[in-house]
Amino acid sequence: MYPTLQSMGITSIQDIEKFTLRYEGGHDVLKIYYRREKGSLLPKSKKFKFGRSTKTVLADGGQQTYRQVQEPSLIVLRAMEELEKIVGRQHETKASKEDLIKELEHLEKVVNSKINEIKVKIESMQ
Repeated sequence: MYPTLQSMGITSIQDIEKFTLRYEGGHDVLKIYYRREKGSLLPKSKKFKFGRSTKTVLADGGQQTYRQVQEPSLIVLRAMEELEKIVGRQHETKASKEDLIKELEHLEKVVNSKINEIKVKIESMQ
Protein backbone atom coordinates (compact mmCIF):
# COMPACT_ATOMS: atom_id res chain seq x y z
CA MET A 1 0.00 0.00 0.00
CA TYR A 2 2.99 2.30 0.65
CA PRO A 3 5.66 0.96 -1.74
CA THR A 4 8.11 3.86 -1.40
CA LEU A 5 8.13 3.76 2.40
CA GLN A 6 8.45 -0.02 2.37
CA SER A 7 11.38 0.20 -0.06
CA MET A 8 13.03 2.56 2.45
CA GLY A 9 12.75 -0.14 5.13
CA ILE A 10 9.84 1.39 7.01
CA THR A 11 7.72 -1.40 8.43
CA SER A 12 5.86 0.20 11.36
CA ILE A 13 3.66 2.32 9.14
CA GLN A 14 0.75 2.26 11.60
CA ASP A 15 3.01 3.83 14.28
CA ILE A 16 4.06 6.86 12.24
CA GLU A 17 3.13 9.97 14.18
CA LYS A 18 4.61 12.84 12.16
CA PHE A 19 7.45 13.74 9.83
CA THR A 20 9.64 16.68 8.91
CA LEU A 21 11.55 17.57 5.78
CA ARG A 22 14.40 20.05 5.70
CA TYR A 23 17.26 20.97 3.40
CA GLU A 24 20.68 20.53 4.97
CA GLY A 25 24.16 20.46 3.46
CA GLY A 26 22.99 19.87 -0.11
CA HIS A 27 20.59 17.07 0.87
CA ASP A 28 16.92 16.77 1.68
CA VAL A 29 16.60 15.25 5.16
CA LEU A 30 13.37 13.39 5.88
CA LYS A 31 12.79 12.49 9.52
CA ILE A 32 9.94 10.19 10.48
CA TYR A 33 8.72 10.08 14.09
CA TYR A 34 6.93 7.09 15.62
CA ARG A 35 4.50 6.64 18.50
CA ARG A 36 6.29 4.45 21.04
CA GLU A 37 5.30 3.13 24.43
CA LYS A 38 7.36 4.30 27.38
CA GLY A 39 10.35 1.98 27.81
CA SER A 40 10.20 0.73 24.21
CA LEU A 41 13.56 -0.22 22.74
CA LEU A 42 12.45 0.68 19.23
CA PRO A 43 13.72 3.99 17.82
CA LYS A 44 11.48 7.03 18.18
CA SER A 45 12.56 8.36 14.80
CA LYS A 46 14.42 7.49 11.62
CA LYS A 47 16.33 9.90 9.42
CA PHE A 48 16.84 9.58 5.67
CA LYS A 49 19.08 11.73 3.46
CA PHE A 50 18.36 12.22 -0.22
CA GLY A 51 20.62 13.86 -2.78
CA ARG A 52 19.24 16.35 -5.24
CA SER A 53 19.48 16.10 -9.01
CA THR A 54 20.93 19.04 -10.90
CA LYS A 55 19.48 20.20 -14.21
CA THR A 56 20.71 22.86 -16.58
CA VAL A 57 17.84 25.03 -17.77
CA LEU A 58 17.53 28.00 -20.08
CA ALA A 59 17.45 31.04 -17.80
CA ASP A 60 16.55 33.75 -20.31
CA GLY A 61 15.24 32.97 -23.78
CA GLY A 62 16.69 36.11 -25.38
CA GLN A 63 20.17 35.88 -23.88
CA GLN A 64 20.73 32.14 -24.33
CA THR A 65 22.02 31.92 -20.75
CA TYR A 66 21.73 28.77 -18.73
CA ARG A 67 21.66 28.10 -15.01
CA GLN A 68 21.73 25.01 -12.86
CA VAL A 69 18.65 24.10 -10.84
CA GLN A 70 18.50 21.47 -8.11
CA GLU A 71 15.41 19.31 -7.77
CA PRO A 72 14.36 16.96 -4.96
CA SER A 73 14.69 13.22 -5.51
CA LEU A 74 11.61 11.43 -6.86
CA ILE A 75 11.89 9.03 -3.94
CA VAL A 76 11.55 11.80 -1.35
CA LEU A 77 8.59 13.28 -3.24
CA ARG A 78 6.83 9.91 -3.36
CA ALA A 79 7.62 9.26 0.32
CA MET A 80 6.12 12.65 1.22
CA GLU A 81 2.92 11.80 -0.65
CA GLU A 82 2.63 8.50 1.18
CA LEU A 83 3.40 10.08 4.56
CA GLU A 84 0.77 12.77 4.00
CA LYS A 85 -1.79 10.03 3.35
CA ILE A 86 -0.80 8.40 6.65
CA VAL A 87 -0.62 11.42 8.96
CA GLY A 88 -2.70 13.87 6.96
CA ARG A 89 -1.54 17.41 6.60
CA GLN A 90 -0.71 17.76 10.29
CA HIS A 91 3.06 17.90 9.82
CA GLU A 92 4.63 21.31 10.29
CA THR A 93 6.30 22.96 7.36
CA LYS A 94 7.88 25.52 9.68
CA ALA A 95 9.58 24.49 12.86
CA SER A 96 8.43 26.30 15.96
CA LYS A 97 10.88 28.18 18.15
CA GLU A 98 10.60 25.46 20.82
CA ASP A 99 11.35 22.73 18.29
CA LEU A 100 14.43 24.57 17.08
CA ILE A 101 15.67 25.11 20.64
CA LYS A 102 15.22 21.38 21.40
CA GLU A 103 17.03 20.46 18.19
CA LEU A 104 19.89 22.84 19.03
CA GLU A 105 20.19 21.44 22.59
CA HIS A 106 20.28 17.90 21.23
CA LEU A 107 22.97 18.87 18.71
CA GLU A 108 25.05 20.47 21.49
CA LYS A 109 24.86 17.23 23.51
CA VAL A 110 25.91 15.12 20.52
CA VAL A 111 28.81 17.42 19.62
CA ASN A 112 30.03 17.65 23.24
CA SER A 113 29.86 13.88 23.58
CA LYS A 114 31.89 13.40 20.40
CA ILE A 115 34.47 15.99 21.50
CA ASN A 116 34.90 14.22 24.85
CA GLU A 117 35.24 10.86 23.07
CA ILE A 118 38.01 12.24 20.86
CA LYS A 119 39.77 13.84 23.85
CA VAL A 120 39.82 10.46 25.61
CA LYS A 121 41.35 8.86 22.52
CA ILE A 122 44.00 11.59 22.35
CA GLU A 123 44.84 11.20 26.05
CA SER A 124 45.22 7.45 25.66
CA MET A 125 47.82 7.98 22.89
CA GLN A 126 50.29 9.83 25.12
